Amino acid sequence: MNRPRAWKPSLIWHAKFFGAVLAVCTAAYFVLACITDELPAPYQKRRPAPETTPWLNSER
Repeated sequence: MNRPRAWKPSLIWHAKFFGAVLAVCTAAYFVLACITDELPAPYQKRRPAPETTPWLNSER
């Protein structure tokens, strides 16, 4: 009734798999960020007002 497992992934397999998943997610993020930068007017990303985010607009 108790059969040994057919396949047991190693730590190296896990590292490669999660590295590949991380690379795919990172690439997808940058591709989608580039695509959303070129959307037409009503769908563009919002830019916060300078008064609401003074740490982003510091001119030194």
